[in-house]
Amino acid sequence: MRRIVVFCVCVAALGLPAAVLARVASPGDGSLVVKDASGPRNVPVVALTITGAAIGHVQQGRIIIDDPTPGNDVGPVVTGAESRKDLPNTTAQVWSGTDFRFRAVGGKYTILIYGSGVDVVALGRGTATLTGLLDNAGNDGSYSLNGSPDFQSLPGLPTKLLTIGAPPTSSSG
Repeated sequence: MRRIVVFCVCVAALGLPAAVLARVASPGDGSLVVKDASGPRNVPVVALTITGAAIGHVQQGRIIIDDPTPGNDVGPVVTGAESRKDLPNTTAQVWSGTDFRFRAVGGKYTILIYGSGVDVVALGRGTATLTGLLDNAGNDGSYSLNGSPDFQSLPGLPTKLLTIGAPPTSSSG
């Protein structure tokens, strides 16, 4: 009996994140996956604007999340950061430290991540720019865009603006 209970708890724990992401996914949504990325000190490793969801982990660094609709019952959650502050005259907050996690689900967010050991999964529609280390090509992380099975190395200079998902279509008529 004990094994059955443990098994059910494990299945529920694994199924919950998938169910949350499936709930926010809609036709035309895409994805961005960034693994073990590192970038220059004053340039974001990941600069992301997303309508949908983003979750991730930062081994060392800082993250700025702008939630233009604060108080909307959804918002960013950051755990394990050593410090947090509001940016004056904006709707953005900054967290920094080592080994912290974040999630921004169910809204539109602008997220800037600086540092090393950065992992991000984003689902929805939006844009991103990625930057690795100029002098450490190939050892500064990798990314996959819109479900591609092939991961590419982060470039030493910022990427062109990457489109996550299908661009919105305009209806005529």
